[in-house]
Amino acid sequence: MADEFDDVVLEILNDEEEEEIQRRNRFQQLRMERRQLRDASNPFTLSAEYFIRYYRMPPEVVIRLINQIQNHLLPERSTAVPAYLSVLITLRFLAERALQKDFAQDFVHPVSQSTASACIHRVIGAINHLANEYMRFPVMEEQWQYISNRTIRIAGIIGVVDGFLVSFQKYRVNEEAFFNYRVGSSKQLIVDSDYNILNIRVCPGSNNDRFVWQFSDAKEYMEGLRRDANFPHRYYALADSGYTPSSVLLTPDLHAAVGSPAERYTMEHLRTRCIVEQTIGLLTNVWRAISRSRKLYYSPENVVNIIHACAILHNF
Repeated sequence: MADEFDDVVLEILNDEEEEEIQRRNRFQQLRMERRQLRDASNPFTLSAEYFIRYYRMPPEVVIRLINQIQNHLLPERSTAVPAYLSVLITLRFLAERALQKDFAQDFVHPVSQSTASACIHRVIGAINHLANEYMRFPVMEEQWQYISNRTIRIAGIIGVVDGFLVSFQKYRVNEEAFFNYRVGSSKQLIVDSDYNILNIRVCPGSNNDRFVWQFSDAKEYMEGLRRDANFPHRYYALADSGYTPSSVLLTPDLHAAVGSPAERYTMEHLRTRCIVEQTIGLLTNVWRAISRSRKLYYSPENVVNIIHACAILHNF
C-alpha cells in the first residue's frame, strides 16, 4: 500500500515538473516572439497624423528629443531596448497614462510590462536632465523686458501664477500631508505670455496655492530684486484672488467700484491671467498622465519626476 502511494506521489511530482518545464518553454517562446516583433517594429513608418496622435509630437521633433537625451540611454547589453523605442514608449505612456501592461502589448512597441516600466523610468530621468535648458526662470534684465513687453495689457508683468492638482494613489507614509478632497500633489506654475512654463513647484496636496507661493524660490528671488537698489525696474507676477497680494504679486480687486480705475485694472488682470489657465489646459490635455481624470499609481518621488518631465516636454 505504501509503495502504491509513493508511486502516485512520484507521478504527481513528475507531472508538475513537466508542466513547469512546458510553462518555461512557452514563456521563452513568447519572449523570443516579442523580441522579434520589437526588432522589426518601426513606429516612424506611421503616417504623420497618426504619429502625432499617438506620441503628441511630429516625428522630426521626437528625433531631435532622442538625439538630446540618447547619451543618458546607452544600453547596458546588446539585447536592450533601443533608445528610440524607449523614448516612444515613454511618450505613449505620458500621452495616454494607460496601464503599463496594456500599452506595452501594443503592436507598435511590443515589450513586456517590466521592460516598459524600466524604459519609462530611464527616459523620465533623461528628460529631467533637460530642465536647465528648457525650463528657466528669467534672471537677465533682457529676458524680463522681453516677457514684459509681450504682456501688453499690464506693464511690468513677467509671469502668471496658478496651481492645479495631480492625483496619485494614497500614500501610507505621512498620509496627512497629501490629504485633500483629491489625494495628490499641488503644482504651481509660472508661465509667460507665450505659454512657456518658467517655473514649476510641486508640494504635498494638503498645501493651498497661497502657501506654495509664499515659500517659493521665485517669490524670494523677485523680492530680492525689489530690494536691490541697482535694479531700477519693477516687475510683477499675476495671481487670482486666492493669493495674498504683495510688492511682487498682483491680485484682482473683486470689490472695485463700477467705472473706477480699479475696475479697469481688474478687467485687464482677468484677461491677462487666463494665459496660465490655458497653459494648464494644454499641458494636461496633451500629457494626460497628469490630467485630473487620471490617477498615477507611483510613489510621490516618481510622480514629481513625471510632472517635471511633462512640463519640460511642454516647453520642448
